[in-house]
Amino acid sequence: IYLPHTGSGSRVEIRINGAAVASYPLSSDRTETISCPDGGSNTMEIKDGAACMKEADCPDKVCVGMRRISKSGETIVCLPHKLVIAIVNADPDSSVPDAVTGK
Repeated sequence: IYLPHTGSGSRVEIRINGAAVASYPLSSDRTETISCPDGGSNTMEIKDGAACMKEADCPDKVCVGMRRISKSGETIVCLPHKLVIAIVNADPDSSVPDAVTGK
């Protein structure tokens, strides 16, 4: 199912192996280092209302080359670490489905 990006999201959700491990507002600049179960790590940055992967110790570093994301449904994926950062709309009353959760 294709769900188009639905405008600005409000939070970054971090998932490892499909399980949500953290969530941060896009409205606050921050840098977080995410430790992965395989012993690897990624560094995510939220700045000016958008998120990106600043560093990763995976072999291919494709996630570091991905563009900044800020719209609901956009993702950055690090396959070697089974890590996904996704922009979500945290408004529970939103009638627009979230592309990550389908809700």
